[in-house]
Amino acid sequence: MIFRRITQFTSFRSFSIGRPDVATTSSKFANDRWSVLVVHPKVRWGSGSASVLKQADRQLEEAVALVNNLPNMIAVDSLIMPVDYNTKRKSIWAAGNLEKLVSRREAARATALMINVDVLSPSQQEELFRIFEVPIFDRYNIVLSTFKEFAQTDEARLQIALAEIPYIKHRIHALSSKRLHSRPEILHIEQQYAEVEGDLNEILRKREQDLRRDLKEATRKSSESIKSKNSSDAVVAVVGYTNAGKTSLVKRLTGASSLTPKNQLFATLDTTRHVAKLPSGRSAVFTDTIGFLSDLPMHLISAFEATLAHVKSADVIIHLRDVSNPDWKAQEEDVVATLKSIGVAENVLTERMITVDNKIDKEGAENIADTSTNSIRISCKTGDGMQDLIDRINQKVTIATKCKTIRLRLDVRSPVIEWLYHNEFVVVEPVADGNNLIFDVVMSESEIGRFRKKFDHLRKKV
Repeated sequence: MIFRRITQFTSFRSFSIGRPDVATTSSKFANDRWSVLVVHPKVRWGSGSASVLKQADRQLEEAVALVNNLPNMIAVDSLIMPVDYNTKRKSIWAAGNLEKLVSRREAARATALMINVDVLSPSQQEELFRIFEVPIFDRYNIVLSTFKEFAQTDEARLQIALAEIPYIKHRIHALSSKRLHSRPEILHIEQQYAEVEGDLNEILRKREQDLRRDLKEATRKSSESIKSKNSSDAVVAVVGYTNAGKTSLVKRLTGASSLTPKNQLFATLDTTRHVAKLPSGRSAVFTDTIGFLSDLPMHLISAFEATLAHVKSADVIIHLRDVSNPDWKAQEEDVVATLKSIGVAENVLTERMITVDNKIDKEGAENIADTSTNSIRISCKTGDGMQDLIDRINQKVTIATKCKTIRLRLDVRSPVIEWLYHNEFVVVEPVADGNNLIFDVVMSESEIGRFRKKFDHLRKKV
């Protein structure tokens, strides 16, 4: 009962579509459509400035796309507003720039602001709401609202709920440590907090435990439902910046009819697995999963640990880059940083990763070539370069799974032949040699061991 009351006014939805500076139980906000002024605070100098690879205009474009990705939001205006050193001050900008932004909001008739920073502090949201008198959003609550909008499975919904916990804790702490008596409209909320604030941390801790337990069970059921995956199949994880074309690539490689690529940020939140046969005869499971994004808090990424777990243990990682995007270098930097943050080792990135440049059919991408990463250039739309990619995947999987090519000379009546075909080891038809057939098959060390144990007395190796 207590937790239900807390989540009524501290859930992410109340912060993201109600007044973000305070918690609210009003349901009318849920049906509102926000006209949003998007502001990118470009840090001009100092340690808080962005990577040299990131251009402010591209960062602003991405923020606008994030806002427009939500059905109840539309970006009606956008601009870059410089700031010195960092975005940590309470109001972010000095008085002069704030006045300009107030005038810009009024001219655009914007009913909300999106400040393009990872997370605003409660005091920043409070101060900015006081100045602009409209809801204030940051990347965290825009992205998490997007996750909620497109989540399809229990795994995704549970991970989203986990990602909300730190946000709720942060806001509860701010509200419980600062009595806002000057705001009569939230006094009823303050009274509700007073009744339970001593137990809030314990309640949230228990909630987090329950979510993690449920997520573990949902992940187990999901894994068990994948009947097509054999324990000996190689895992090829496809990663990349959001909307780089990961779903399109997996569909091209596997022919999975269930995949429907969309030109949309975060169209895929749940890991899907699809099996394909490689030229060597090996089966590989290609995984399509959530796309990465710049400037997201680590605890949001951590909440999706279950979704991204397969990436750390994958035999091969395909890093897909959208080279038609002018910001592709900065996006690559963000993807690699995220991979490292979730525990992918440096040697894995060096030895097991294939860098793939997608969308070469688009204008502006045709002349881009990155020799430093030995990347493969493809177009998921036209199919250009796909055979080169398949050959590279085949090579990497063979190395990663320690497979070897074994030559077998077998009598045409040998029971081994039926076993080889039944287990799909025969990729190239055998060569006849009198009453014998010569097979070249690819097996892993464990498969070689099982084969020898079963047929060693019959085997004749050339």
